[in-house]
Order: sequence, then structure tokens, then C-alpha cells
Amino acid sequence: MRTGQIKTAFILGAGLGTRLRPLTDHCPKPLLPMGGRPMMTYAMDHLLAVGVERFIVNTHHCPEVYAQAFPDRQWRGIPITFRHEPVLLDTAGGLKNIEDLLENDETVLVYNGDIITDLPLPRLLAAHAGQGREVTLALRSNGPLLNVDLDAGGAICDMRRLLGHPGARNCQFTGIYVVGRRFLDRLQPGRIESVVPVFADMIREKPGSVAGVVMDDGYWHDIGNPEEYRKINETFAQGEQSSDIHGSAGDVKPFVRHALKLAETDPVHLSPLSRGGSDRSYWRIRYGDRRSAVFVHYHPDRKENHYYVAIAAFLHGIGVTVPRMIHGDAARCFIMMEDLGDKDLWSYRDAPWAVRQAYYQKALTLIHKLHAFSCGDFPSRTVPLMEGFGPPLYRWERDYFRDHFVQAVCGVEISPPFAEDLEAELSFLAERLGKTGDVLIHRDFQSQNIMICMDEPVFIDFQGMRFGSFFYDLGSLLYDPYVFFTNDERLELLRYYYRLSSPGFDWPEFQDLFWAAAVQRLMQALGAYGFLGLKRGRQEFLTHVANGLTNLIDASTRAKSLPLLKRLALSCQRALQGK
Repeated sequence: MRTGQIKTAFILGAGLGTRLRPLTDHCPKPLLPMGGRPMMTYAMDHLLAVGVERFIVNTHHCPEVYAQAFPDRQWRGIPITFRHEPVLLDTAGGLKNIEDLLENDETVLVYNGDIITDLPLPRLLAAHAGQGREVTLALRSNGPLLNVDLDAGGAICDMRRLLGHPGARNCQFTGIYVVGRRFLDRLQPGRIESVVPVFADMIREKPGSVAGVVMDDGYWHDIGNPEEYRKINETFAQGEQSSDIHGSAGDVKPFVRHALKLAETDPVHLSPLSRGGSDRSYWRIRYGDRRSAVFVHYHPDRKENHYYVAIAAFLHGIGVTVPRMIHGDAARCFIMMEDLGDKDLWSYRDAPWAVRQAYYQKALTLIHKLHAFSCGDFPSRTVPLMEGFGPPLYRWERDYFRDHFVQAVCGVEISPPFAEDLEAELSFLAERLGKTGDVLIHRDFQSQNIMICMDEPVFIDFQGMRFGSFFYDLGSLLYDPYVFFTNDERLELLRYYYRLSSPGFDWPEFQDLFWAAAVQRLMQALGAYGFLGLKRGRQEFLTHVANGLTNLIDASTRAKSLPLLKRLALSCQRALQGK
């Protein structure tokens, strides 16, 4: 397990929700609808992003509504254990009541089920792991109830003024905190009590024993009354949540107006856009006389998201067509960029071959410009990239395929002897690709990441750009599971690139390396479909499994020296057909 990673999240769902009556008369507060789904599911999504593997939810008021909301006792493939409290035990009592569900040395992330936030949880987890305390609280400098006192050194010295130590600074307790298993030894079974007096007793006994992390990043809302609930829920329903939710205190529309040089009175309309498996939110901004731009809010915890703007500037500088960046705010993870419209290469999947061929040839010409850039001239000091392809990344991709596709989606178990032989076969495949030479590659070069604007291709989602084999990009595009090619069409496009590039391989060897790279890429894609479909609840990705697997069988059949992978792929196909 990674340092700072936590397996179990305890979501507090047993409260009466008295401040929200009559809305909560017949529904627990965490299950009130927000944007068309239970409010608590936003907390669950937040927790999933840091690797939580199971949820425990305590219940009291209207427990049957939880059963109706989660009939399969899971959310996005992650199991939920409900622990009912016939007598409401409060926060500390509820935590003690789940002790038997925890492992001996387990650390738990506790999260109020009635808050909406995007606090950077990895910072909280890292702080807890690094400080070795029993408890670490997530705090904010601003909020409706500043009742956590910090001393001049930043340590928590009081809570709710129970100890009479006003401190040098007051903060809001967010309702999110990490506790080690030994903290539960301080609690009494069946006792009705809040965690706050327990925290205060710890501080009295040993000042500094309760750690805190002040996190003013992003947004945090405690849904405190019917009017506040109505306003926030309305923004979700209207597709305008980013103006009140993303960023801090309505920062989005001011950012939009600043980026587009608009006056306060100029109308601005935001409408959500969907972009594949990305952890970035996209919004079309409409303003002025039929003018538009695209606003992006990206997740701060995924490193490559921070590279987008710098890579875009580099690509633009070498003549590779990408969206024009209008404005960026790295602190708030905001980007404003050119609106390219709604047509991507995938949109032409049913067009006549002559139309498709022309677009694909243009895309191949443009990607060759990237591949042909001299690696020695790359400005590595100013343009950050993810780690290049090599044995570790190739190994990660094939492990991703085995874990999230072969086992999780297909239910196929691999025997140890077969696994050992397969690993040798796939290691040799990676070794072959490693010898083709490193160039800059897009890495996710498929039809939905190539926009068609003014009849020309424009590349998007290039934040994963890195050094690797150009064959990987060719395999991504020409064995794309989202579209269909005949073998003649695929080879025609491959030969177009071959003539364009003068790669130093003869045609038969070029084809074989292409098929090998396609196999590598398809393993990664199928692993992603399994992960996103089962772990993240994005069921639409599972609809591409059949095409991706068909492509994998085809490529592994044509490639040299991959009989074991072909055998495994056929076993997966039979397993899926039998389901």
C-alpha cells in the first residue's frame, strides 16, 4: 500500500438532519438529491479519487432509504457496509460502533456525508502518515463556525473553547479527518458522545497530539439549511455548478470574465461538455454575439494535468495544431481555451472511406511533425513531461491489463506457470519497442482526441505526451477500438506514414513493429475500460470491450512471437461470450 493511502472510509450518515426539516422528515440528509443523485455520492467520488477500497456508512434515521438508494450495496463497484444504530450514538459513538469491521492496525478516513467539497485529500493523508499522530483534521481558514483554535506555531490548542485556549488563529473543522486504530481505544462501546470532547481531552493531556492541516484549496459547503440546499442543488440541476462549486466562493464566472475581458454586466452562460474518461471538467462558455470558449477545471492530484498549458505552448511553437490557450490559473486548476466545436475524427466513423482517409492522412501528417522533432532540442527545463516509455511503464501497462481486464472484467484466472511464460513474452515485446528509438509521442492518439476544425485536425488531451516509440501512436490511432477499419484500409494508412517518415526499417519489419505496438496499446486501453467501467462506475466504457478485444486478437495474430497473449485473449473472448 502506498504511503498515505487508506483502504476504508467511514461516512457519517446517521444524523437526523434537523436543520433541513421538513426535507429530511422521510429521508436522511446525506441522501437528499443533488444534481439528480444522492448528495453522499459526491463524497464517495471524492474518496474514490484517493484509492479508497470500501465504504462503511452508519445509519439511524430512515435506514430503508439507504437500502433503496444502494440496492446492490456498492457505489461505482466499491462495496458499502451499512452499520445501523438503533440509538443514535453521535460521531465518536458511531466510530466505536464500527471497530469490529476494521483490521487491527487500520487507519480510517472519516467524512461527513452531508458536505460537498473537493479538498485535496492526498495532502491530508500525507500529513497524517508523516506526523505519526492518532488524529489529523482537515481545517479551513474560513467558514461558518471557526471553533478550532491554533497556537502561534500552527498546532491545535483548543476546540469549541473547551479548554479556554483561544489561540492565535481560528479555523473551521471540515468534518473530514483521519484516525488511527489506536484512537478507538479511547472510546467506550455504546456511549453516546461526539469526537470533539475526546479531541479536547487529548490536547489537554498532551498539547499538539491532535494534528491539523489547513486546506483552503477548492470549495467546501456544509448544507446547513433548506435555502442553501435549494441554491446549491439548483446550480447542479442547471449545469452551472462550476460557478458556485468549482473553485472558491464563485470564482469561475469572475475568472471567465477576466480571461475573456468582459464587463461585470456582460452575460455569461456555462454548459457542461463531456470528454471521455478524463478527470477534467469541460464547460462551453457562451458570451457576446454568438461567441464561445471552453473552460476546463482539472483535478490537482493528477500530475500530468498541470502540464497541459506548457505542452500546448510548445506544440503550438513547433507547428503542431492544438487549441489556443486564452488564460490559465494554475493555483485554482482553471484553463480557458479556444472552442474547437463539436466535430472530432470519431464523428466521421461512418463517412465514406474517401472522406475518412483524407482526415486520417492529415492527422498522420501532423503527428509525424511531432515525431520528427529533434529530442535534443526539447526544452525540458520549461516543458515538464511524464516519465518516458521504458521497462517500468510497459510493465505497468501489462499489469493494468491483467488486473483490470483479464481478471476483473473477464474473470479469467492465470496459472503461475502460464503467467511466468506470458511475462517473458510481453517483456520481449517491450524490449523490441524500446529499440525502435525514442521520439515525442502523444500517447493517447485516438479518434476522440483529434478535433476537426475548419476541415483540419487539431490535437487535444496531449497532457500525457512523453518520449517513447512512434509505433505506439500509430497503434493507438489505427487499432482504435472506437472505430472500424478493414485490414486494407489500416495498411493503406500505415503505408502512408511509412512513406512520409523514411523510418529506417523495411516494410515487413515496419508492419511487425506496428502490430507489436498496437498489442501494447490495446492492453493499456482494455485495462482502462475495465478500471473506468468497474472501479469508476463509467459503464459506457465497457461497451468498447468487445471491439478492443477483437482488435487485440487481430494484432496479436499478425504480430510475431505473441502466441501466449493470443491464447489469453481468446480465453477472455470465450469467457465474455459465456456471460
